[in-house]
Amino acid sequence: MKLFSTALAALALLATAVNGSPMMRQEEQTSSCTLSGTYKSGTDISSCSTLTIGTLSVPAGVTLDLSKAKAGATIKISGTVTFGQKKWAGPLVLLGGSNLSVSGSGTLDGQGSWYWKQGTSISRPVFFRLHGVTGSTLSGFKIKNSPYRTFSVLNSEKTTISGLTLDSSAGDGTAKNTDGFDLSKNNYVTITGNKIYNQDDCLAMQSSTNTVFSNNYCS
Repeated sequence: MKLFSTALAALALLATAVNGSPMMRQEEQTSSCTLSGTYKSGTDISSCSTLTIGTLSVPAGVTLDLSKAKAGATIKISGTVTFGQKKWAGPLVLLGGSNLSVSGSGTLDGQGSWYWKQGTSISRPVFFRLHGVTGSTLSGFKIKNSPYRTFSVLNSEKTTISGLTLDSSAGDGTAKNTDGFDLSKNNYVTITGNKIYNQDDCLAMQSSTNTVFSNNYCS
């Protein structure tokens, strides 16, 4: 997997010019990073002010962990991200943090057909979990072929999810329990202008307050 930081690359070039060898320590400064290739569990994104997720393969049983994103970071999903199949609870993606902007024209593909064929008795991963997210926005990208529930939003507030496409229509009749959005213990979460094609609830909500669910298409 490539996690490439443009700021660190510039520092390395400068160090080479001065000392003849690359700098081996990471400076505290704004950096732009890219994730591509095969994702490795434990990859540190905490210093990335801008994180671009390109074409990426996430191994089975591994979470694409965005929970330690830098406060105020911009996360751009530009490529196709695929997830290996395994009987487990997930999540496939975990997001946490404050004042984040997550957007892009890319696609997250959960390869749900492997799970759908085996029925509802097996353990299946939640696709995208927001846990402790505050003051953030998610927009623009596509999630398809969810193995199970698509979004699980927990303990989050003042966050807006808009303009997404959630598409599990390929599993018409077999993609059971592919809820669009499951909410629990949130405050001031807005979900608006999304398109949801699934085989279960569009919205399921427990113990959340000040929730806005508007102008969404559910099929």
